[in-house]
Amino acid sequence: MTTRLSAIAFSLAALLWSFAASASAQDMIAARAAFERGDFDEAAMLARPLSTPEGLTLAARAALAEGDFVASPQERRRTFLQAETDARAAIARDPQNIEGHLYLALALGFLGRLDGSLAAHFAGYAEEARKHIDRALVLDPESAWAHALLGGWNLEIVRDGGMLGETIYGASLDKGLSAYRRALEIEPGNAAIAYQYALQLLALGGAPHRAEALHSLSRALKPKPEDAVETLARRRARRLKLALDTHDDVAVRSILREQLGAPSSAPAQSGLRPGGVRAPVIGSPR
Repeated sequence: MTTRLSAIAFSLAALLWSFAASASAQDMIAARAAFERGDFDEAAMLARPLSTPEGLTLAARAALAEGDFVASPQERRRTFLQAETDARAAIARDPQNIEGHLYLALALGFLGRLDGSLAAHFAGYAEEARKHIDRALVLDPESAWAHALLGGWNLEIVRDGGMLGETIYGASLDKGLSAYRRALEIEPGNAAIAYQYALQLLALGGAPHRAEALHSLSRALKPKPEDAVETLARRRARRLKLALDTHDDVAVRSILREQLGAPSSAPAQSGLRPGGVRAPVIGSPR
């Protein structure tokens, strides 16, 4: 009798586990569908309760996209904090989760931009972000997003902190440019990376940087977008490319100010002084 009851209990447990796994799979399918159509908040709400590395990673990505493309200025910090929480939870469940490391670095970058460079320094955002970028590169040396994040990390620190930033963090202009170029070698059609690289080049100033920015944007706008994030990233890239094509420096300065925190008085073709740009942000990776 005891054996029989144990067998029944085991069968029920197996059935419940199978049902739960099936429900989780269905929820992930629904969450991905919501993300692809641009309903990032719903995607996060569907994926987060699953508490799996995959679900938490998607929730983090969705929160980043919501904060970057949709949320109001008043809601952005809360959204990025949620992305940070989701990414940390994903890494805790799977330390080899490369997307978790990338999304955590991104969340810290967004928070650093909102909080300001001094607060970000004392909060340790740059050091922790670099740790997760390095880990992502170890897990996948060919990750375009990891290289792009490394590029943004170097360029923002150099611009924001100058010689002091270089000394404290070991960042450099050459390292930043090299990392971005490597990212676009791996994924030349990635509009989000090309867009942020173009912003960084324009902030540096000079005709060669401007020409390279335009070239990067032109290459990235050729492939067809795969989901809502790529569509939104291409919309931004097209706006910047149009400003460059028409030599509308007022529009370029406006875009730099919106995206990098550059002062409106900074000319688009001259280098921005340290302090003109905040923490590295490159958009939400796929």
